[in-house]
Amino acid sequence: MSRKKERKKKRSPVEIIGFLAIAAFVVGIVWLMFFTSPQSSGQTTTSAAHSLAADFVLTDVDGTTFRLSDYRGKVVVLEFMRTTCGACVTQEPRMRELRSRFGGDVVTVMISVDPTGDTEEILRQHRDQNLPGWIAIRDTSGVTGKYNIEATPTILIIDTNGYIAYEHVGVTESSVLIGEVSSVA
Repeated sequence: MSRKKERKKKRSPVEIIGFLAIAAFVVGIVWLMFFTSPQSSGQTTTSAAHSLAADFVLTDVDGTTFRLSDYRGKVVVLEFMRTTCGACVTQEPRMRELRSRFGGDVVTVMISVDPTGDTEEILRQHRDQNLPGWIAIRDTSGVTGKYNIEATPTILIIDTNGYIAYEHVGVTESSVLIGEVSSVA
């Protein structure tokens, strides 16, 4: 037992620095996961902006067929999301504000990129509780790939001619979205 006590007392400076480095790394990861805000609203992606939005046909959670091209002449807001995405939940009050500003004048669509986890029932309940009035769709045919969606939430604002006017990755302030929708309406 005296050897164990001796060993504990004789930690080298390298061991101590190593333990401190590991502890700092763990604290940093926890900080990033729980205490940093999602991406800022200034992160507008321009690579897809001003390109024709790829048409798609999916069935919403209410059994209605949704074809993007049927909405030419209207502004369409597509939000690619997951019900289990923390940043998507953070985005929801901003999306409600957008919807309350424009009502039915703007077509608002949530597309779950997780059709396995977000069953029709889960997505319908999520919509009804958090984003009433929105069209809720599960991506069961690869729409996410057509738009090269790599993160959630990703928000596309499609103008009245069917072109992607704005694309945002991460949480985006409602004032930014409202201004952009107003500019293409």
